[in-house]
Amino acid sequence: MNNKISILAKELLAKLNKSSEKNRFENAFPKNVVEIAAVTGASGVAASKIGEETMWTASIDLIAWKNLKNDSVVKEHVRLQWLVDDNNLEESSERLAENSIVKLQVRKAEESMMLLRVLDTDYKDRDLDNILQDSLKPVYFNDNQLGQFELDKSIKVFEKKTTWAGEECSLYFDWDVNEEVIASALGTAHVLFRDQEEWNEKIRKFAADKLLDTANDWLQDNDEAELKEITKEMFIDFMSVDSISVYPGGEFEIFFFDGDMFWGHSIIVSGKNNGELTSAEIAG
Repeated sequence: MNNKISILAKELLAKLNKSSEKNRFENAFPKNVVEIAAVTGASGVAASKIGEETMWTASIDLIAWKNLKNDSVVKEHVRLQWLVDDNNLEESSERLAENSIVKLQVRKAEESMMLLRVLDTDYKDRDLDNILQDSLKPVYFNDNQLGQFELDKSIKVFEKKTTWAGEECSLYFDWDVNEEVIASALGTAHVLFRDQEEWNEKIRKFAADKLLDTANDWLQDNDEAELKEITKEMFIDFMSVDSISVYPGGEFEIFFFDGDMFWGHSIIVSGKNNGELTSAEIAG
């Protein structure tokens, strides 16, 4: 009997929490309902949950929208948001597609919109189609030292294929409207690539110093391993570079394939181009 009461109490509490979260979310938007057509961005639907919340906030980026009452087009990035529970999370992620024109019923706040209804997922509008087609064109950034990067619009990151100490890899930096931020991130890369052999040796040794004991612990748990022990030299040789991400202020992360020392996980070394290496971790 007590167990049944406890279950009912938990269910009631969950309903109250869901209702409270829904009211709080809806109160952040004006009551006025607007019918719009909109262009969705390249990233698709994402969802997040904070702390002990029971509801997910699903969202998708809109890059332009038209108020269908007055036919006026607004080119701006606005986040379209709605709440969804665990049961409908997967279905909600497929509710709207990236790079499409849709007709919606929304409530609009200053910098975001609340989705009420999806009216049409294949809406036809000449003005918005021109914006969509323009958004699908590739975007490039040319650096005098490193060459041409292409923007991955789905994650807003510039990328190029390059070589690092004789190994092929990808080089990334974040897109930013501020040119000084981009220049600072590329400055980080310039320092690294100017002396890449020296940096490569230093970074691999640092990773081996930090993770060698862990690698041997993992080795002992591998019943099929032919090795008895991984030495520091072996650890360094097993590593192979995957990608390099550079950031403003001299910060960087280098991702390495682990050579199966950690069963296919990545090795990530973080540091600054002043010579400081701050961490070596296993991820993925």
